[in-house]
Amino acid sequence: MNILAWNVQGLGNDWTFRILHDYVQQYSPSLVFLSETLSSKAQMERLRFKLGYSGMLTWGREGRSGGLCLLWSDSITVQLLSGSKGHIDVVVSSPNSTCWRFTGLYGNPDTSLRPQFWDLMKRLRDSSSLPWLCGGDMNEILFDHEKKGGGGRASYLLRNFREAIEYCNLADLGFRGPKFTWCRGNYNSNFIQEKLDRMLGNSGWSDMFPNSIVHHLGLWGSDHRPLLIEVLKEGEVSSLGKSLRRGRFHFEEAWADELECRDTILKHWREHSAGNLDEVANKLHQCASDLSRWNLEKFRWLREEIKKKTIAFNQADRALSSANWRIHQRLERELEALKYKEERYWQQRSKDLWLKSGDRNSKFFHRKASARRAKNSIVGLFNSNEN
Repeated sequence: MNILAWNVQGLGNDWTFRILHDYVQQYSPSLVFLSETLSSKAQMERLRFKLGYSGMLTWGREGRSGGLCLLWSDSITVQLLSGSKGHIDVVVSSPNSTCWRFTGLYGNPDTSLRPQFWDLMKRLRDSSSLPWLCGGDMNEILFDHEKKGGGGRASYLLRNFREAIEYCNLADLGFRGPKFTWCRGNYNSNFIQEKLDRMLGNSGWSDMFPNSIVHHLGLWGSDHRPLLIEVLKEGEVSSLGKSLRRGRFHFEEAWADELECRDTILKHWREHSAGNLDEVANKLHQCASDLSRWNLEKFRWLREEIKKKTIAFNQADRALSSANWRIHQRLERELEALKYKEERYWQQRSKDLWLKSGDRNSKFFHRKASARRAKNSIVGLFNSNEN
């Protein structure tokens, strides 16, 4: 089971939605907690539908700020305990697991109101004894070394945060990836990085899922990195980063409308007569090989470019500093342009204008393409007696 937590800093941005959609496709999180959505409940309902989640809880924005959302798949059951502009607290259960508790948190950015947030955490701790996982954008660091650049942080803020965590009997779950989860500034001394986002668990939750891993994902689409939590029981291992083995040949439905595909098939089928099954098998093998090569040139060049740019972006992201901030931003812009081209490609393939931007390479477009071909298919011929 995977969980995604991210301060998206507004979902009105098409680029941010594309990245969120990509993460959902890539990691299939059963639970998604979003903060600073800056969106109404109706807008989030449309997003839930596009992402394919079965359940949703929201706390609306206040003016031009705030907004929390919790999405979940039909593989789990979620029961609301409480909610506010700073948290969503639920009980999570699945068929093969004991109930546990998840709280998505969003720390008040106003330091004068921060004590109210620490008091909220303490009240939440006292309200339940279930195994507890909580976290999100806390808007605070624990130690001085969790900030790089800019002025120092007031020591009492860090101390109060640590005291709240200790009272709640929580522990930081650690992370894999870049240390800092937030950055802002330009290319000089004003460049600031901080670890504002984290996941915390009590001993009950850590005992229940001892192999769990928190990943800090790429810094794009928002000033905050998404947190991906792999919820792993004892004996379970991480599935991220494993290479997929090459599968057998599949004819892709998107090829069906391409003249080059038709010409490739006709070329092989007309070259020699198929006198026996071995010759038929050989024709199919040669035709599949040529179609795969054609597909690589015709369709996959864009994916390869996206892959290359993503690798370059991740390299810059892992070593993020004021020195390579310009490169980081340039690669993010280039990736946005490539992903937009990919989205437009699938829109054209489906001949559907249902979504003008956002749902990149989605199952919706594939289903629409399949439905169109099914509608145009001849399933049988009938004589005058309808036989």
